[in-house]
Amino acid sequence: MGKKNQPDYQQLAATQGELSDEALRDQNYANRPDQYTPFGGTSWKPTAYTDPATGQETTRWEQTTALTPELQDIYNKQLAIQGGRADIAGMLTGRMGASFGTPMDWRGMSPMGAVPKAQLTIAEPGVGNPYGTRQAAENAVYNQAMSRLAPQQDSQRKALENKMRNQGLSEQDASWQSQIQGQGNQFTDANNQAMWSANQAGLQESNQMYNQLLSNNQNTFNQSLSANAQNFGQVMDRSSYANQIRQQQIAETMQQRGFELNEINALLSGGQVGLPQMPTFSQSGQSTPPDMLGAGIAQANASAAQNPLNALIGAGATLGAANLTGGV
Repeated sequence: MGKKNQPDYQQLAATQGELSDEALRDQNYANRPDQYTPFGGTSWKPTAYTDPATGQETTRWEQTTALTPELQDIYNKQLAIQGGRADIAGMLTGRMGASFGTPMDWRGMSPMGAVPKAQLTIAEPGVGNPYGTRQAAENAVYNQAMSRLAPQQDSQRKALENKMRNQGLSEQDASWQSQIQGQGNQFTDANNQAMWSANQAGLQESNQMYNQLLSNNQNTFNQSLSANAQNFGQVMDRSSYANQIRQQQIAETMQQRGFELNEINALLSGGQVGLPQMPTFSQSGQSTPPDMLGAGIAQANASAAQNPLNALIGAGATLGAANLTGGV
């Protein structure tokens, strides 16, 4: 009677597998709907297929995406235009190779602007020789004073000599020598005064001349400094202009070298009709088949529990275990 109630576990496992395959097929079919939008659609096609690796029969799904007839016509025209552009770009490739295969000729370009190195200032004059001016002034004032003093002194000397001769004195007399010496001292004092006046006049003239020369030299220096800044600015302007022309020539040459490449890129680029975007949807979840194998195992356990023989065997095992424990 125990054998009649015993489940067929192998059959239950096979049934469980078949139910799982059916649930998976239903889920795959539910998750492959055909979708259509104003721009196109996608469709699924199932076909019977034999897996070459296992030899088992299975289902192969094919997905097809299609545009609407209007967009398909535009897409075909764009492909034709793109093909024509690619052909023209291929013809331009030879010209591009010729352009890039020849090195740039830098010799024909304008030279770079030079950095100013020449002396741009006006030669600065010296202050002059104020000491020479002083000596000239002293000589002029002294000569002018002596031009008056010398005749006067000569006349006074002759008048004194005539006076002493009339008095009966001779050059050997002490009185004669004393009066001549006294008159000479007066003449020396007058000459020294003239020399001192000439010295002061020369010093004053020298200072005035030195200040004039210094002021003139400062004015000349300022003019030289201004002229230098102006000349330097003009040289820098010419240098910057030369560099600007050279940069323009380099840019134009580089543009010419890359002109064919830009044309090819322009021909190969361009927008195309894109594939239609399908709206998303909630996919179905995997269904859980009934647990046939688990149910069989539960049934077998329940049947074993209701069998009296199994209950007696269980009680005997319990008593044996108790006796063994008591003996110990």
